Amino acid sequence: MDELDGMANAMADRFFKERDKELLENLKKEVEGEDSRGALAAASGIEDAAVLDSLIESGIGPDTIASVSLIPLVAVAWADREMEASEREAILKAATEAGITVGSAGFAILEKWLGEKPDDHLLESWTDYVGAMKSKLDGAALNQLKTSIVSRAHSVAEATGGYLGLGNKVSETERAVLAKLEAAFA
Repeated sequence: MDELDGMANAMADRFFKERDKELLENLKKEVEGEDSRGALAAASGIEDAAVLDSLIESGIGPDTIASVSLIPLVAVAWADREMEASEREAILKAATEAGITVGSAGFAILEKWLGEKPDDHLLESWTDYVGAMKSKLDGAALNQLKTSIVSRAHSVAEATGGYLGLGNKVSETERAVLAKLEAAFA
């Protein structure tokens, strides 16, 4: 019986050690998530935990928050499921103007978005971000932000299209994305 009791105790110890390890790992992830959320809140001025979690899930952190301003441009460029060279150039120009430099974390995430169409969740995260920013900005500042973003996104949409450079350069799918961008500010 002693041998059986010893085996039972060993199994129980192993179970609790594994369970404790799992609980500690979960706690560590939770703390890291709170640290990431806190750092992103400080960098962005956003306090809504759901919005912050959505941004973090999309790969946005305190060191890449400047890239958030480029999400609408990326969304418009990928609206037709293809990134044209002229669209890429327009986005890279906007990134330089936003202070995103080659070698930075913000540039690295932008390169990923330019090379591979991001999940639709990215634009949803941006929309949540704008929703959180609306409560922080007065009407004039919000309108200025909207005008700036929609204007830059429209420039990306016009970077290609038309026939021999003539005619309507903005496709229907790009117009739909532009409408979503404007609606985010409503």
